[in-house]
Amino acid sequence: MNPVSSPSLGHRGFALLLLALAMGLFYVGVDQFWMGRYRYYQDNAERLMGRLQNLERLAAARPELEKAIQAIRNDQRTAAYFLPQAAPALAAADLQQRVKSLVENAQGSLLSVQALPVIEEGGMVRVAVSATVQGDVEALQKVLHSLESQVPLLFVDNLQVTARQFRPRLPDGKIAPYTRVQLNSQMEVSGYLRKERG
Repeated sequence: MNPVSSPSLGHRGFALLLLALAMGLFYVGVDQFWMGRYRYYQDNAERLMGRLQNLERLAAARPELEKAIQAIRNDQRTAAYFLPQAAPALAAADLQQRVKSLVENAQGSLLSVQALPVIEEGGMVRVAVSATVQGDVEALQKVLHSLESQVPLLFVDNLQVTARQFRPRLPDGKIAPYTRVQLNSQMEVSGYLRKERG
């Protein structure tokens, strides 16, 4: 029988080296995991601190901004930018008439116009109408320019335009050999009333 030989010093050293290597790799892996988590939370904390500082600056500026807003509201020169009527229903009727006049002056056709629900925004009341306008490119351009260069201030939102080519009839009743473009435009036109205080 051969006696079982005891591990040699070289085998023991190699086993210890493998154990040390495995422990080192484990330590590096754990260290990388925890350092990654630490960096993630550190970056998150720095980002949140930046947001907090920004919000603190905004909060500090709030009293001055509120004073400036109040000064604008109290300035009588800004009154011209608001719709002149006091009641939203009267303002909507006037707005419908304004849109109708502008479309007719631009050689367009007003297919429909209707008042939209009144909305309170800040210290103002938004009065709006929905209008459908038909005409060529020049007519639409004139209508939009007239609406947005008015006093009181009027705003155009949700503009949707569809185009259709057609051949017009000539004065002798024949169809023209050329085409024209007709636009159908759906839009919201709005203005603002000062909210009555009471």
